[in-house]
Formats: sequence, structure tokens, C-alpha cells
Amino acid sequence: MVLHSYLLFAPSWRTVIYVADSESESVAKNHDGRKRGIRIGNVSDGAVVAVIPGPVEKATGTSAAEGVAADGAGNIYGAEVGPKRLMRYVKN
Repeated sequence: MVLHSYLLFAPSWRTVIYVADSESESVAKNHDGRKRGIRIGNVSDGAVVAVIPGPVEKATGTSAAEGVAADGAGNIYGAEVGPKRLMRYVKN
């Protein structure tokens, strides 16, 4: 399993971690029902507070983000290697 995590060091975001999981339920079959996607969590206690699901429900290869970043406006970006694209996720 490859998980990429990036901490943002802006003063208001010091406790947020973003983790990209591109392989659960596709490449790696032993993840106990975890879904691919971007997880947003709390650094201090490890709690996942939100999940952005992968773009394809059932995939046989990687299709979800393998890299993740966020900007000051709260947009989250997922770098998808398989489809060779950058997705922007905007908070509703």
C-alpha cells in the first residue's frame, strides 16, 4: 500500500493531514473494505474527519489520487497518475 501524506504548515492548518490512497480495493486487495480516495484527518489524534472518494467505484488499476495538496482557499488537489490528470475538489 502506498499512502502519500502532506502536512500543510499554514498557521491555521497545522493540525490537518491529507492522505492519498490510490490502491485500496484495486491494486491491494487486503485493505479490509477501505475505499480509495483522499482522507482528511486531524494530526493530533489521527481521526479521519472527511473522505473524498476515488473517481471510479470499482477499478482494476490506480485511478485515485497518488499525490495531494491544498491551497489557502480550501481547495484540495489530487494528482492522478493513471489517468494523468489533476483534480480540484471544492468544498460545498
